[in-house]
Amino acid sequence: MSPGKYIWQYNTSMQRQLKWKPAASLVILLFSAAALSREDDAFTESVVIFNTVCAKCHEAECSGRLSFDEAFEHSKNHIMRHYGEASGKEWLQRELFDILNYMKGKCAYYPMQAPVPSTKTWKKETLENFSTLMDRNYFIPVGSLQPGNYLVELELERDTRITAHLISADFEMAIEDCFDSRNHKIQIPVQVETQEHYYFRMYPREPARLVSLEITPR
Repeated sequence: MSPGKYIWQYNTSMQRQLKWKPAASLVILLFSAAALSREDDAFTESVVIFNTVCAKCHEAECSGRLSFDEAFEHSKNHIMRHYGEASGKEWLQRELFDILNYMKGKCAYYPMQAPVPSTKTWKKETLENFSTLMDRNYFIPVGSLQPGNYLVELELERDTRITAHLISADFEMAIEDCFDSRNHKIQIPVQVETQEHYYFRMYPREPARLVSLEITPR
């Protein structure tokens, strides 16, 4: 985990429950100053939840016409109706509310504080940051792709059927299909037609961790 990533996760936990300890107060103050000064910072965990649970509907509604102008208190029932696991977690409800407004207002995914490997290769330890805990749904920023042909290679911890999306920053699908793994592996050829920043989204039929993800030209 990079230092920047560590600070990102540390700050998010402090915003949820800030506990001052005299011996560590200066360190906490220094770490929290940047995060608390940017109220629109949503946490990676919440961004992944939103983009695997909520975004499937709202990607088609990003004109701003359906923007949630009501206060948070009037909108959280909508959130809990579509994602019951947010019940009793006001910090999560608020973050999902902020991410929803961002998508509807800007027609874009909420920016994720995640460096993209130059090799376009991700291993299990990194992939864990982009997964929902129970269902093992994934939403992974894979960076800019030039027009051309690519091979998306997945390795899973066990064989299962998945739904896979390779989706651009403006919500155009380059991959939208179901695939069965064999010997824990899946290879997906894809043609990218426009240069964009892309995201890889995965829904396994049964919860299964991603061991590796690699995107290579072919």
